[in-house]
Amino acid sequence: MASSGSQLTEQIDENFLLCGICCERYKNPKILPCLHSFCEPCLGKLAEEMGAITCPVCRRVHELTDDGVAGIQVNIFLNDLIALFEEQKSVNTSKKCDGCEQGDVTKYCTVCSFDFCSICATAHGKLPATKSHRLLRFDEYMAAKSADPASVQPPVYCNTHQDYQVEFHCDTCNTTICLKCAALDHSKPEHLYRCIKDAAKDFTENLHVVIDKVKVKESEANHSKFKVQQMFESLEKCSQREEESLRKHIRQTIDEITRLIQENGNKLLTELKGEYEKRKVNLTAQLKELGIAENDLTSTREYVEKLVHYGNASQLMSAKRRIDHQTEELLKVQTQVEPVEDDYMEFQQCNDFCRDKNLGTMKFIPTVYKVDLVTPTVRVGEDITCAIRIANEQSLNKEEVSHRVQAEAEIKTPDGNTQKLEVKDYENETLTLKTRVAVEGQHELSVTVCNKSVQGSPVNIKVIARKWLMCHFGKKGSGICQFSYLQGITMMRNGDVLVADHENQRLQSFTVNGRHRKTFKFVNINKFKPYDAAVSVNGNVFTTDGENHQVIVCNEHSKLIRRFGKGMFCDPFGIAVNPVNGRVCIVDKNANCIHIYDQDGNHIKSFGSIGSQEGEFMYPLFVCIGNTGNVYVSDSSNHRIQVFNSDGQFLYTFGSHGSGDGQMNYPQGVAVDKYDFMYVADSSNNRIVKYESNGKFVCRIDDVSDGLNHPTGVCVTDDDRVIVADNGNSCIKIFKQ
Repeated sequence: MASSGSQLTEQIDENFLLCGICCERYKNPKILPCLHSFCEPCLGKLAEEMGAITCPVCRRVHELTDDGVAGIQVNIFLNDLIALFEEQKSVNTSKKCDGCEQGDVTKYCTVCSFDFCSICATAHGKLPATKSHRLLRFDEYMAAKSADPASVQPPVYCNTHQDYQVEFHCDTCNTTICLKCAALDHSKPEHLYRCIKDAAKDFTENLHVVIDKVKVKESEANHSKFKVQQMFESLEKCSQREEESLRKHIRQTIDEITRLIQENGNKLLTELKGEYEKRKVNLTAQLKELGIAENDLTSTREYVEKLVHYGNASQLMSAKRRIDHQTEELLKVQTQVEPVEDDYMEFQQCNDFCRDKNLGTMKFIPTVYKVDLVTPTVRVGEDITCAIRIANEQSLNKEEVSHRVQAEAEIKTPDGNTQKLEVKDYENETLTLKTRVAVEGQHELSVTVCNKSVQGSPVNIKVIARKWLMCHFGKKGSGICQFSYLQGITMMRNGDVLVADHENQRLQSFTVNGRHRKTFKFVNINKFKPYDAAVSVNGNVFTTDGENHQVIVCNEHSKLIRRFGKGMFCDPFGIAVNPVNGRVCIVDKNANCIHIYDQDGNHIKSFGSIGSQEGEFMYPLFVCIGNTGNVYVSDSSNHRIQVFNSDGQFLYTFGSHGSGDGQMNYPQGVAVDKYDFMYVADSSNNRIVKYESNGKFVCRIDDVSDGLNHPTGVCVTDDDRVIVADNGNSCIKIFKQ
């Protein structure tokens, strides 16, 4: 019958004694808090690499104490089990004394776990260090190990007092202690300790309960693992099934797309061949006609040349009638002709077949482009902008232009240098380009598309001096050089600026540098509230008095000369004196008309009515008169300027509602310079805009950073400075063009 030791070694797989790191028999195994054990040297290597121990099995991280790996608890169970396996090996071989290695084994030391012969056992028992060791007859040892293996296991010694065996368990500290520990460090009543066998018995009973619970959890984990494994297998099968389905769909889709491409391609090829055949027929017919004409001309020329060279006079003159008829007919033949067809046939590729289900289109009519929307005059430092549009309506599909157009542009400066320009993205069927100019003078802009010059190219652009705000003066108030509700301004004969300071009931004059000159007030006129003023050739000042519905005339020293129009005007506002015939034009804003008077105050005529048609007004405000006598009126609520001749006959209008170039938003003051350029106070757009006399947009005078706020009046000096009444800021601003 086998002993319990042999039974144990047979029941436990020897792999249980192999370290999971080095895969060899444990060397002083240490047990981690997660109950996984490894060789002490292996754990030492892990600690050197990581500074902490990460369990190679469960990956839990265990912090080390100051003692390092040495502080980790030794797995006594594994140590003893290894000794048992070693012993069992020695039993299975011829057993000899561990001391002399010659005598037969008769006794066994339960402390040293050594087998001794009788002589060595006696000597071993007499040694001072081993005097207390327990020696059993070998047969007694084997019987005891079979009945109670634990009774012959080697004793465990205290870590603190290494000469003392562990005898107690301190429940307070949850640690094993020796007799000396109990007396010194674990004394009662502070510490509760008991015999280690009693503690082991209770712990064993608890372990049976815990093991039962662990078995339940183990079963649950196994069941969950089984379900996950099933799901994994199901996932794999589903993936394989759907992969096959997807691959099948891919093959079918490729076949379908290939079929569609083939059909679409054949259609395009048929279209191309059909167009080619049609053009070939036409060109072949033209070639045939020209060939016949060439042959007739050649044969006739050769015959006549031979007749002239070899024939006599009689022969020549006898053929004269036929030669005259033939040559007359041949000379009527049109020989300078262009081909009836061209060679322009182009396949334009579509970039997204999957979306459009189309490879592209065949185009048989070339696209013609033209330069459009060029600003003819810009300032130094501003951008030249240009648009390139499709000129012919029979061109290709507009959506496809952006995929094929290769546009290039360059600008030639006054000194003859050229600069390449950037062509912007295609938007709204238009290619745009932009460049910033740095010098004044005439610039030449050239544009090509697909290496061909476009219509309108090259185009000349005039670059004028940089604009800037020279100065400003005035502020809100009623004192000198202060304003309240600024309105019209005009130039006096001496070069001063005359300002209508409406709410302060006065006119103020200033030098162009902002120095105050004079205040015009009329003490005998109650609530004089001027809107605008104009100066005649002889220096008299004509002012619209909005409060009293009249025009006041005074000299340059503010001496009152006359008043007229009271009872005739509804609400007189803008005023101007015609330099050609001397007549005075007054805007009656609420009556929506223009009155013409002579300078003595005699009414000559009126024109205009409410509406938005030609010659009609909606809340007109200011008026100015050009060098040729044409009358320019700011038709405010119609967002435009209307132009009339000196007799009030409508000529033309320009402007529309908006904030773009050539658009207006409640225009107010208007002025004309000596070159007949016109300046408009685009009030609600907070800007001053320059136009040609025909209404063509030129440029903006101010900059956004200048901060104009609801400008009203505007005038121009002889040296081209633009003076503006900035009503929102209660000041006068002077700009240099």
